[in-house]
Amino acid sequence: MEKKKVLIITYYWPPSGGAGVQRWLKMSNYLQESGVEVHILVPKPEKASYFVSDKSLIKEIHPDIHIHKTNTIEPFGIYKKLFGKKNIPAAGFSNVNPSDFKQKISIFIRSNLFIPDPRKFWKRFAVKKATEVIKKHNIQTIITSSPPHSLQLIGLKLKQSLGVHWIADLRDLWTDIYYYPILNHTKLSNFIDKRYEKKVIKNADVITTVSPNFVETYKEKLKAKSDNKFVLVPNGYDPKDFQDFVYQAHNEFVITYTGTISKDYPILPFLDALTKFQEKFPQRKIKLRFVGVIYEELKVELAKRNLDGQTEFTGYVSHKASIEYLGKSVALLLLGPLNKNLKEGGIPAKVFEYLASSRPIIYIGKADGFVADILDETSGGKTFSEDIDSILEHLEFLYIGFENKTESPTNNTAYTQYSRKELAKRFIQHIK
Repeated sequence: MEKKKVLIITYYWPPSGGAGVQRWLKMSNYLQESGVEVHILVPKPEKASYFVSDKSLIKEIHPDIHIHKTNTIEPFGIYKKLFGKKNIPAAGFSNVNPSDFKQKISIFIRSNLFIPDPRKFWKRFAVKKATEVIKKHNIQTIITSSPPHSLQLIGLKLKQSLGVHWIADLRDLWTDIYYYPILNHTKLSNFIDKRYEKKVIKNADVITTVSPNFVETYKEKLKAKSDNKFVLVPNGYDPKDFQDFVYQAHNEFVITYTGTISKDYPILPFLDALTKFQEKFPQRKIKLRFVGVIYEELKVELAKRNLDGQTEFTGYVSHKASIEYLGKSVALLLLGPLNKNLKEGGIPAKVFEYLASSRPIIYIGKADGFVADILDETSGGKTFSEDIDSILEHLEFLYIGFENKTESPTNNTAYTQYSRKELAKRFIQHIK
């Protein structure tokens, strides 16, 4: 039987850091270990524009993976000169201030001149190199991973020109993403963007995405009655990241949040509950730790509630360090959309990493969503909406366990079904 081969086209790859790099760095390793010949196509790191870097991830790349790098053209250098670095939108647009004139102009240009996104200029370089690699190595299957969604146009071109088997991996929503309204598309650019999205969904042989909600959203666009084309592959966690993981007991009660927080995240009910807790129990201090990028107004909200003195901001750290912070925590904070008009997000990898840490999770989000279901299924934590008193009661419960030294890890191993190794099998089924 001939060996399976795959070309994975992704923008984010070490030394890029952040959440976007994790899915295919980890998945490619397990595909290679499973006997698939893996080829990766990425832009040269010195030519690409990454929000954050994490050079420690380079050593995680499987040594047998074939990596192909190309040039690209990036408009972000011009952006920085015109608008300043702080006005370049960060991941999830967490740094956007809608009232800032420079940011408004920056976003308008990004949305209407660079459709679907500013990374579109990599397409001609990527298509040329991908064509060479596919022909030279006789590769039958390609995987394009987005965002940035312009990468799906690379897949579309290769499908049309070479007839390859195409898996479009959509890690996030495209025109339904929660921050899409602030991008200020004109009617024309909105039409073009949606047409691109529909072409990709229609022409890809397989659509993979990370949550049931996303599956349904993309199916609706195609008005698809069959489930065969759409495959759910959650982000998962890497067991290798937890081989040396240790829960470090300490003398302070620490609740940790890792990752990005934008204004759309429902953190205020949690902060109100924590404020009530501190007023009710002034001698019992709960420390908050934010590991990652936050929106600036969050510091104002903390100061309003006199919580700033017991809050730590680490800024961006390496992925390895973020895992270590989980072990230095008594509980973990997780946030999801509460607004009825916002669809539940793509279930980031940190959900599964939280579960693998066996620390209790406090989830502020929809009780009828996929995350809440996973927490129930794995006994990994509790879900709350805007009920401040319920959150307060749970904080009291957790603190008593900490005080009496009776708090224990969530020993349920049901979360292991979400290991990257297990999830890689779902992709292998669709690689020719």
